[in-house]
Amino acid sequence: MKVSIAESRFDVNPIGNTCLVIDVLRATSVMAVLLEQGVKQIYLADSIESARDLKANLPIPEEVLMIGERNSLPPDDFDGGNSPLAFLRQSKKMRLPSTVIMATTNGTPTLLSCVGAELIMPIAPVNLDATVQRAVREQNDIVIVCSGWEGAPAEDDFLAAALVVDALETSGAVLSDSASDVKSRYASQYENSISLSAALTKTEHGQRLLKNNFEEDIEYCAQTNLINVTGHLETDINGHSLIVSD
Repeated sequence: MKVSIAESRFDVNPIGNTCLVIDVLRATSVMAVLLEQGVKQIYLADSIESARDLKANLPIPEEVLMIGERNSLPPDDFDGGNSPLAFLRQSKKMRLPSTVIMATTNGTPTLLSCVGAELIMPIAPVNLDATVQRAVREQNDIVIVCSGWEGAPAEDDFLAAALVVDALETSGAVLSDSASDVKSRYASQYENSISLSAALTKTEHGQRLLKNNFEEDIEYCAQTNLINVTGHLETDINGHSLIVSD
């Protein structure tokens, strides 16, 4: 079981591998929260427009929550954005619908780019151990896929990837050169949630979130193992890709 890094969705070779997709700020962190709060299925859209089309045509009679972001903020006609803390607060006031449609700038297109892999899972520090343990059970080679920013590599996901590499190595995986490089580059910055939060805040994407007053989201996304729930990608009978709870 060997671990390698794909720096963006354009670098991934999914065939025969397990793909662990990271969008630490914030899509895969949000997915962990939604699954923990009882959401059964998260339909993935690669754009805002695709999410609208999916909601209009999805043959589900029950309530559907459409969430996501453009430039870190939810479109006006969406039911929610891409803030894990917002959904935690919402879940305390009301039960979340069992079906969600999600479209983000980076995380959802990256998950969709991995279709064809043996197993595809979103991963974040908040559900690190649960996801790593599930991935390791399959004994496939593992590609940690960084969502980056609009298809380009981004340091916030490298930071989280280093944390995942460390956990996988502890679980017995062999590191490729790319995985070893990421781990050694960022080891001092994920020693604890405080150091990881500080490092994430300094990244380009972290600065974007700060400008939109999402500092608390960054602090939340830097915490490890708050959630013992994980999920994986499936395809429904109509060919739509969705994340379901394990």
